[in-house]
Amino acid sequence: MTKLRPPISIDAALARIAGQLPGSWAEMASVTGYADRTVRRWGDFDAAVDDIEARDIPMRAACKLDIAYQAAGGIGAPILEAYADLVKVAASEAFACKQQLLVATMDFMTENHEAEQALLEATRPDAGPAEIANAKKQLLDVREDVDQLIAGLAGNQRAPP
Repeated sequence: MTKLRPPISIDAALARIAGQLPGSWAEMASVTGYADRTVRRWGDFDAAVDDIEARDIPMRAACKLDIAYQAAGGIGAPILEAYADLVKVAASEAFACKQQLLVATMDFMTENHEAEQALLEATRPDAGPAEIANAKKQLLDVREDVDQLIAGLAGNQRAPP
């Protein structure tokens, strides 16, 4: 029976390796030197909810399994890739405010550059009402971005509408 697994998970990576290796889970046990039951437990995310430690795969075993996967013709390193994805997701959750502030900073830099150009155009001898109106618009955009940055630095950045 096929078990549904979260797509970004060590569990899914182990299932991918099991599908590539001849002998499946038994081969994985042989490669790592752990009992078949232990290896299966690493890939059984919904079992032993009260014993999370028993489900955690040791890093040395993970390395051996990724290499065995490649030796069996697999492309990539499923456990390494899953781990990297999990770290990226966790970092995004932990530092979402900083990432949002980074995006606001990049927007500010773009708007500020556009405002500088518009101001330079507005100061040319042949500048007319259109150039002055554009400079005002660009400066107002910068002001809005500055407000976003100040709010972000205070931890009160609002999500875009």
